[in-house]
Amino acid sequence: MAQIKEKIKLLVVADGHYYIDKQQNVYVESVFDYSFYARYLSVFDSVYAIIRAEQVDTAPAHCKLAGGPNVHFLPIPPSRGVKQFAKNYWINRRLIKQYVRRCDCAIFRVPGVVANTALPIFAKTGKPYALEVVVDPWEYFAKGTSGGLIRPIVRYKWTHDLKKMCRNAFGVSYVTQYYLQKRYPCQALLSGTTSYFTGSYSSVELPDNAFATPKVYTPKEKFIISHVANAFTGYGKGHIVLMQAVKKVLDAGYDVDVWFVGDGPLRPEFERIAQDLGIQAHVQFLGRMASGAEVREKIRASDLFVFPTRAEGLPRVILEAMAEGIPVISSPVCGIPEILPPECLVDYNDVQGYADSIIRLITHPELMAAQSNRNLEVAKQYKSSILSKKRKEFYQKLLNSCEQQEKIKNYEN
Repeated sequence: MAQIKEKIKLLVVADGHYYIDKQQNVYVESVFDYSFYARYLSVFDSVYAIIRAEQVDTAPAHCKLAGGPNVHFLPIPPSRGVKQFAKNYWINRRLIKQYVRRCDCAIFRVPGVVANTALPIFAKTGKPYALEVVVDPWEYFAKGTSGGLIRPIVRYKWTHDLKKMCRNAFGVSYVTQYYLQKRYPCQALLSGTTSYFTGSYSSVELPDNAFATPKVYTPKEKFIISHVANAFTGYGKGHIVLMQAVKKVLDAGYDVDVWFVGDGPLRPEFERIAQDLGIQAHVQFLGRMASGAEVREKIRASDLFVFPTRAEGLPRVILEAMAEGIPVISSPVCGIPEILPPECLVDYNDVQGYADSIIRLITHPELMAAQSNRNLEVAKQYKSSILSKKRKEFYQKLLNSCEQQEKIKNYEN
């Protein structure tokens, strides 16, 4: 058995924008750094990742190192968004066809531009593959989340494709406990046969020793609200709604500031909106942070985390805020009601509702303290030791499928 495992190569396909410098070091803007790919090494000896990569002299300062021992990258031309990726469609397909031959099984994080393209190509090989479903495309591409004429087309196509992907995959893991499973059921859920497998685990990384203690809140004059969204590429994370709500809170006579962590092409527009609302003195755009620890430090320094998102799977930033003992207000979409109580959920476009919820908490320190304690207890269910075990069990089932297929081939030969 061990001999088979040593020669099995895992392909991982996750979205992200990568940079390759002159020394051939690979860097990434998002969470898909080396620590992310190293998770798969808990079961597999080597990991290969198809990435959209740009050749540069030096990677941007905010990027993180993605490469490391036993992690190998298979680059395709750089592109941002569906339109640019479509321009390179045929060269991408040609490269992906070459790459999938190198690997024995695969895990696709779906939906995603690269994963949605690579998965059908890999499936034709007949090799085992699994999915990690991280978001609901029907909600993610709903009206108001982003612009563009192709949004409705992408919404319908990606939703249809994801349902089909889940039905056909050997195994499917979801970041939610119930929501995505109901919308996009896999064969293990539909038929119950042992030929297929399923799992449930978040993408968040919460070290067991990194949990804060419950916060003690007392009446004070100024409160800090934090909000985290790595890429300012759409309107779905609620930046505008939060600023409009802060305006109402300020007009009601309460002193609050909001910190936005992240950056991207829409930042100038968000800054202009803050000026138009007359709240620019109460809004700080902090840019991207170099590490998750730096992000959590900013969250920890705030009093309240507010996230009027339109669509998610299960937002890792909410779990990170909860692990810091911070009260959270967000929207009742996708998997968020699985981790937040009803009194902390507000419809994503209800500006007055967010303003009222903010005021309710900052004027009642005992409520904030109760939410701090409650959020910590819920977040502990997602600590690394628990999630690592769940991930490893899921990866092992894929490895078992690959080994079983290898045995059948050897027997037939």
